[in-house]
Amino acid sequence: MIPVIDGHNDLAWARRKRHALSTQQLHELVAEAHTDIPRLHAGGVGGQFWSVWVDSALEGAAQVTATLEQIDFVHRLVQDYPEVFAFTRTAQEARTTIRQGRIASLIGVEGGAQIDGSLGVLRQYARLGARYMTLTWNHTTDWADAATDEPRHDGLSDFGRDVVREMNRIGMLVDLAHVAPTTMRDAIATSVRPVMVSHSGAAALCDHPRNVPDDVIAAIGAGGGIVMVAFVPTFLSQSRHDWHVAGEVGAPPEVTIADVADHIEHVRAVAGVHAVGIGADYDGTDAMPTGLEDVSGYQRLLDELRRRGWTEDELQALAFRNALRVLEASDADHLAFLSGREGRPRVLIVVNADGSGPRRLLRWLDAAGVRADVRYGAHGLPESLDGYDGLVMLGGGMMPDDVEKGPWLPTERRLASEAIERDLPTLGICLGGQLLAQIAGGEVRESYGVKERGSTVIRTTPAGQQDAVMSGLGGAAPMIENHQDQITVLPADAVLLASSEGVAIQAFRLGAHVRGVQFHPEVSADDLQWWSEPTDPAPGDRPVADLVAEALHDDDENTAACLALVRGFAQEVREAAGIRA
Repeated sequence: MIPVIDGHNDLAWARRKRHALSTQQLHELVAEAHTDIPRLHAGGVGGQFWSVWVDSALEGAAQVTATLEQIDFVHRLVQDYPEVFAFTRTAQEARTTIRQGRIASLIGVEGGAQIDGSLGVLRQYARLGARYMTLTWNHTTDWADAATDEPRHDGLSDFGRDVVREMNRIGMLVDLAHVAPTTMRDAIATSVRPVMVSHSGAAALCDHPRNVPDDVIAAIGAGGGIVMVAFVPTFLSQSRHDWHVAGEVGAPPEVTIADVADHIEHVRAVAGVHAVGIGADYDGTDAMPTGLEDVSGYQRLLDELRRRGWTEDELQALAFRNALRVLEASDADHLAFLSGREGRPRVLIVVNADGSGPRRLLRWLDAAGVRADVRYGAHGLPESLDGYDGLVMLGGGMMPDDVEKGPWLPTERRLASEAIERDLPTLGICLGGQLLAQIAGGEVRESYGVKERGSTVIRTTPAGQQDAVMSGLGGAAPMIENHQDQITVLPADAVLLASSEGVAIQAFRLGAHVRGVQFHPEVSADDLQWWSEPTDPAPGDRPVADLVAEALHDDDENTAACLALVRGFAQEVREAAGIRA
């Protein structure tokens, strides 16, 4: 069963209306609601953004109070059912929770009016765990136009743009559900982080004002964001919307799983498979499509998409990976805000493939006092390393010259060249290491070489044992993931730092601070549990279950060595920042 991360569920308000915000009896079937624990499990829900919506009949301080009560409900929900839920702030925490078989619980504030015009209130929501805010609900605010109300600002006011900038700074995702298209476009133009739509449909398929125009869908995809498709019938079907507008006379036109799938496929066609997700809006509306009557139905939707030809990889992107990627792009900002260390040294992390994000590396850098700026190559990279004190380039399942698969690689090569020229603390991992070697005059295979899968012992050379970063491995340590024998000849002035039985060049250094590695310090044994058996096994491939068991056995030793390596790298970054200052 593929786990689903849903972008919007109004359980908190439903419990407020009917149960005085009680968390009790949710382990049983709750007939009058869409959501309870048995049905969450049946639907394969692995993560949920719990909406903390407040009725607009409340105003000012009363809205803030009610929002805090909703947030409190989510925290109590997690505390009362610790075997079911875990409160999570970051993508890595969510991944860990899902692997544990629990439901990652995140918070989204559904309406900018709920900050009562105060950035201080916004910051307090973030400190309490809110990771997104919808800029408006149904009504235009003093600073943003809503989709279902009269416009007053032609999009965002100056203060509205300040809200978006502050959300970027503190790591809150900008949610464009409910807002007018003008507001959507203003927010996208203002935001420097990927944005989201937590629960809407495609306007091209149904002209409900709550849906998103194609130009905005395309812009969200180009910026690395996500459009999470809602299950609200009037958003999905033109005939259902027309019936509603005409006064709901007679029986409502039926809306089915197929209608939801149509919207998902439309977003995919316009913006790419990386830009689509699910945000059903359970317990936020009365009717739901046939087959998706409650939270137990998500897997039926995935089955419908399988029948339409979606691969398992594409279904995983839709169900959870895209949401985690967008969240992760703002995780470093959020952690820096919480720690109060936003003026810390900055490292640019280049992600070369969906699903190969920084993982635990992000948490370790933050703990070491380094702020990470995570950028996906496919969504655009900085033109230079100005303002950065270090560079990390991750793997990507492609060759260093494969510009057809990675059109951003020329920009990444320029950044790597700049890092080498400046001798900036740099960690090139897998593809990143191959780029460094090739740029500096080494030789890299044109096709994949020998592959070491699972847990592999990496042995440091005498130079590696004296190296400020690689010495974290001691004389030898197990590394986890795929390790490719790609670098055949080192640059003339490079220093070999580590090897393994099958890969002669596992790590090297250029100058004093630029390092390339073919292993993956960001990957833990838990990450291997997502692996599936290869469709075309190579000679000597072992069953994934054996690889996972071996990696779990070596996990503590691996974690200690990788953490020591990252701490050594972070120390060089801090020193570089001091010199730059």
